[in-house]
Parts: sequence; structure tokens; C-alpha cells
Amino acid sequence: MNEALLSQSKRLLQIAEELEKAAAHAKIAANHFKSGEVPRGCAHSFAVEGHIAAASENLTLVAKEHRTKALIE
Repeated sequence: MNEALLSQSKRLLQIAEELEKAAAHAKIAANHFKSGEVPRGCAHSFAVEGHIAAASENLTLVAKEHRTKALIE
């Protein structure tokens, strides 16, 4: 596999991992809010946003790399 494809593959796996972590934090936050633990729920909600931001940054890098490969017909 060439270096560019390997790099894209790694970034996409990182995106998946970040989004899985975001989902896990969202579930934890939901349980904390359900139990009335607002500060803990807020902390995990903020973690969700952080993981989504990291995934979005990587997705932007993937998209920028892809733009150089896509053909305009």
C-alpha cells in the first residue's frame, strides 16, 4: 500500500475511534443527567464535543488530501 493511502487509512481509523469515544461519553452523560448528576453530565457532554472536534479536524485533513486526487470531469 502506498504512503498516501496508508495515511488516509490511519486518519479514518482515528476518526472512527474519536467518534466511538464521543458516543461512549454521550451515553455516560445521559446516565448522569438521568441520575441528577448535572456537573458530571456536563463534563462528559464537553468531552463529547472534544472528541467530535478531533474527528472533524481529521476529516478535514482527509478531505483536503482527497481534493487533490478527485478528478473533475
